[in-house]
Amino acid sequence: MTRTLWISLSVFVVFMVLGVSYFLIQSNGSDKSTEPLSSEDNNNINQQNNQEKTNNEDSKTYNIDISDFAFSPLVLTINKGDRVVWTNKDSVRHTVTSDSEDGLNSGMLSKDQSYSHTFNTAGTFEYYCEPHPYMKAKIIIR
Repeated sequence: MTRTLWISLSVFVVFMVLGVSYFLIQSNGSDKSTEPLSSEDNNNINQQNNQEKTNNEDSKTYNIDISDFAFSPLVLTINKGDRVVWTNKDSVRHTVTSDSEDGLNSGMLSKDQSYSHTFNTAGTFEYYCEPHPYMKAKIIIR
């Protein structure tokens, strides 16, 4: 093959891998616990999400990354019954903490550890990281 064809094929493969990775990250799990998830739990999330979808077709799972000392996205709008999964991508430990009645309290999350919470009450819920209180975000539940 020519060099141009090899380069084109390589670029195609890289974009396919990135696309599949993005899809897998966006379609992440549905464990209803509010405890930090182990690595094994993270691996089983997609399987659990498929089972939950059968039970409640209207609920969705949203992912929030903790990266570069920030929550992303900073504001998330969801519906009652939806689940949010936070995953710490930083090498330092963070928390997902709220002073409101929704009870967000992840405890310390190490790198690649996750925490999930299902929101069953409408309202606006602000949360932060205890060791880094300047890290703030909010979830709006319709």
